[in-house]
Amino acid sequence: MGKKGKQREEFILEMRNYSEEQFDKLIVYLNSGALILTIGFVRDITIITKETDRTLLICSWSAFITSLLFTLLSHKSSLLSTNFELKMKGKTSDCFDLVTSFLNWSSFIILILGISLFIIFISKNLGQ
Repeated sequence: MGKKGKQREEFILEMRNYSEEQFDKLIVYLNSGALILTIGFVRDITIITKETDRTLLICSWSAFITSLLFTLLSHKSSLLSTNFELKMKGKTSDCFDLVTSFLNWSSFIILILGISLFIIFISKNLGQ
């Protein structure tokens, strides 16, 4: 690989790393913001009485918290993967890469689930 090819590869790796870093931040911001907003303003959006079924609301909060925890675990597994790669233990590093990828995708999907559950809760209880 020539000098230009190596520079291109390094640039692409930098872009990918930056993108991954931004993704992690966005997931944390979105989950935290959604959790804070839904806890703080749910009573302003809809009327909650003793008869209101809060199952969807609690499930949405649980999803936001789970997504945050998965993101935290993802950071740890990514760090472990890097440490094993530095120790030239590629197979173990690859396993932690898979764990990190699974946690990232799960966190993203669970965030979407949490938002969806909250929207469904609000739409069911909007006019009560």
